[in-house]
Amino acid sequence: MLKYWPYIKTSTFFKLLVTAAVSFILYEMAVFLLPLLLAIGMAFALYPIVNLISKVKVGQGTIHLSRVVAIALAFVTFGVFVLVTIGFIILPLFGQINELLVKLPDFLQKAETNNLNIFFDGNGKYPQLPSTFGMLLDEIINWAMIFVSNILKNLLHSSIDIIRNLVGLVVVPFLSFYFLKDWRDLRLMVINLFNYDAQEKAAHVIDEIGRTLSAYIQGLGKLSLIAGISITLGTLSLGVDFPLVLGFLAMLAETVPVVGPMVGAVPAIFIAYGQSSTNAFYVALFYLIFYQFDANFIMPKVMGQKIDLHPVVLIISLLIGAKLFGILGMLFAVPVAAVYRVLYKELWHDGERAVKK
Repeated sequence: MLKYWPYIKTSTFFKLLVTAAVSFILYEMAVFLLPLLLAIGMAFALYPIVNLISKVKVGQGTIHLSRVVAIALAFVTFGVFVLVTIGFIILPLFGQINELLVKLPDFLQKAETNNLNIFFDGNGKYPQLPSTFGMLLDEIINWAMIFVSNILKNLLHSSIDIIRNLVGLVVVPFLSFYFLKDWRDLRLMVINLFNYDAQEKAAHVIDEIGRTLSAYIQGLGKLSLIAGISITLGTLSLGVDFPLVLGFLAMLAETVPVVGPMVGAVPAIFIAYGQSSTNAFYVALFYLIFYQFDANFIMPKVMGQKIDLHPVVLIISLLIGAKLFGILGMLFAVPVAAVYRVLYKELWHDGERAVKK
């Protein structure tokens, strides 16, 4: 059996079997791993701030701040940012959401009335197909609202079910602190789990995964901020109600590539449609132009080629993540797929050349 082992471990079937087994184990451990993943994400997000603070010199430029002090100041900076965000964005956002909820029945009634006008005549006795482009557009918008709202409701329910079991989320800041403080020791500890012959390869794979995730998380933060500000200012200039709400939704939507922008545009079009069909058209056009510019210019500039995932792979990853874990699954689908890409690139064909000799 041992003499056939080099051929077995390089076979496609064996590799797929190992991949499936590892994926199944990770799926079963999802509730346990989520606080860990969130802590890693938080550590990557704060890492540039820690490095920046650690370069500050005190005592006439003769003393550097220790890493522990830099990490503590980074958490304080993050806390101040959260408080400012709550005071100047979240609380006004809640006010606009409450106002939106008050006006929502009127929007729904208008959409329902237009829908009935399209499908029934004055007596409402038999269905009637849309005969003009405007009527067809109204019907498509109504159908899209129902479709997207059902998807969001299902995703939200599945995500809430997972969050209910996550008492461990309270440990996220503490884990993040130790990841920032002792990441070199933790990295070495993981590398030492492998045989001496494989440790160099393991170190390279771990470093590549770290670079990929760091670039993704930091780039995602920049893209979300750009999208939130742009959508808020754009919808405000177009006279759409609740621009803060729409900007906040755009920030969230930016975390889900490909699908997120399309889903994020629907509430804006819906709200604008409640004001007028013409306004809805201009809002849809604005979202189309912005996200085309975002996809073709902003995202490549910010992200570079660190992720390097084909759009088909992205969409499949998002569908799988949404099916398994709802909104949280969609949020983590891309970084998980990026990690799998690194593992495939570095390990899938590893050792095959030696076997051929």
